[in-house]
Amino acid sequence: MNETEAVAAAPPTRRSWNGFQSSAALQGFVGASGCWNEDSFADITRIGRFIEGSWAPEPGDREIRPSAAGSWTELIGRPGALALRAASAATRPERRAVLLDFLEMWAGTPFADPAYRFRVGRLAGTTSFTVRDRHGASFGLHLPAARRTLYFEALLPGAEHAPRPEEPLYAADCHRGWGTPEQLLRLVELVRERGPVATDADATLALSGATGLSRPAAALVLAGNCGGGSYYVPFLDAHERATYGFKAAELESAREEMAVLNDDERLALLADVLPDDPADLWEPGGPARVAERIAAAWAEQHGTRPTAPWSTWQAAVALDTEMPAAHLCHLLLDPPNAPLPPGFYLRIWPFAPEHRHLRTAWDVMGRYDAETLADALFTGLTWAYADLPAGDPVRAGAPEAVRHLRRVLAGGDSPARVLRAGVVHGDRGGARWDWLTDGTCDRIMARITADDLPAGRYESDPRACAPDLVADVAETLGLSEDAAALHLQLLTLPVPSDRNVRRWNAWTPARHKAAAAELLAHGLAVEDRRARAGRTLFLPGPWAHAKKPLPPMESWKAPLTGARLSAAGTEVRGIRLSPGTLPELFAEAWRLVRRGQGPKP
Repeated sequence: MNETEAVAAAPPTRRSWNGFQSSAALQGFVGASGCWNEDSFADITRIGRFIEGSWAPEPGDREIRPSAAGSWTELIGRPGALALRAASAATRPERRAVLLDFLEMWAGTPFADPAYRFRVGRLAGTTSFTVRDRHGASFGLHLPAARRTLYFEALLPGAEHAPRPEEPLYAADCHRGWGTPEQLLRLVELVRERGPVATDADATLALSGATGLSRPAAALVLAGNCGGGSYYVPFLDAHERATYGFKAAELESAREEMAVLNDDERLALLADVLPDDPADLWEPGGPARVAERIAAAWAEQHGTRPTAPWSTWQAAVALDTEMPAAHLCHLLLDPPNAPLPPGFYLRIWPFAPEHRHLRTAWDVMGRYDAETLADALFTGLTWAYADLPAGDPVRAGAPEAVRHLRRVLAGGDSPARVLRAGVVHGDRGGARWDWLTDGTCDRIMARITADDLPAGRYESDPRACAPDLVADVAETLGLSEDAAALHLQLLTLPVPSDRNVRRWNAWTPARHKAAAAELLAHGLAVEDRRARAGRTLFLPGPWAHAKKPLPPMESWKAPLTGARLSAAGTEVRGIRLSPGTLPELFAEAWRLVRRGQGPKP
């Protein structure tokens, strides 16, 4: 039986779900993991009946208290986020079953009835209570571990106030949006009858372009799975990964990208994006219309940002920095407005729109955050220069990122001092500062701004950045232009893997093989298989192994790449920033070879 048939055959009767099943299905929207139990759904129904006056506890029954640490009250007026997840084909079937049961239960409570008014807030006291009169009910729930007391108030239709044993510190009206009882029951019915809504690659692409989110992050958002899952391993199962169609590392980077949102922001983002008639989801263009509404909600919450090219974002994922790939790209695409990455110390919620400009990656307030930013930025600068093609917007933004870094460092405020410490401290701090101030960085950035390379060509291809040098090598050694270029790449570049060389040089495997054969025939290279090298062609001489994420390489070229070797020269212990522009390094490598100081067996 396929999933569609299984969902259609699912009984509409209420089932009991244990705490793990409930909190896993609601993850990313509702917290209080560990506080849900198999009676939580029934408890919510019971509280709804208590509010509307159709049920009261018998003498001796336990006191009425909001279940699941009261976290479910965040869903009032915003069940649309759960409905979107329940309808998505990318939701694992067992979680879909929980969500459908929850939505069906919710539709039968006052929490889905727009005639009721609800408010949530905080209390100063530490006493839990439950009171009710003809106007409504109020609840206080003290959470000792969290050191706070929640306040929840329900007003019956037409009522002006509810009974309050104490005045709350604050109380805010719950949002009222998509999710009337009719809408909820209609969506549940459609999912059970028709199966989930198929993923739409075009809608994902449109959402990515409209918001600046990476494609996998846009896919997660469109499936109602925007950033949750950090408490559950694996974040996605095999069914979900196959449905999304992205690699595991790409989806994990997308999850980290979305982790900047808290539960409340995720609920707010998706609260009102479903169509008035849920059946529109299954119509042609249905997901695309949802994507348009999500894009509008995202722009209202967070503004919009430029989108990195897909191949560039994928390459940024492979860098494996502490900063999510999308945020690293934004550091270079739009330096002054680079978003504050998830986990950074500056966490102020909610963030008023007029102060949104303050919430950037440069407003670091902790040493760890500053070092994370510095590590990602300096890694990104050299990567963008050497490993992205001319015309790539991320590469083109690198010089402005350097200028903005210097402007921030020149300031006298606290973020500037913290960031300066993050740049100059750590095992690479001194080298980073020297690279930034001794002219090396300026010469490398000047190569980008000079715009000497044709669009689509790479600085790592010496035919593009140093054609006269390639001609000299070819003439001196009796090589073709291709073989001469490959020889310079083997001499100079830290990771001249087969895949990289073919990408940089726009070579087919056959053309690459022909150039390699020339070098082997002239005794300029040896053929071998070595761990983590990604190639079979090597310079003659000693080899330095390396542990991830450092690249292994020929010991001879370590000074040209900025690599630091062990005392015996057999292991790469670190790699610094590029010691020069690639034309400079290609020329230096050739100068050493011509002086008889090249690699030797």
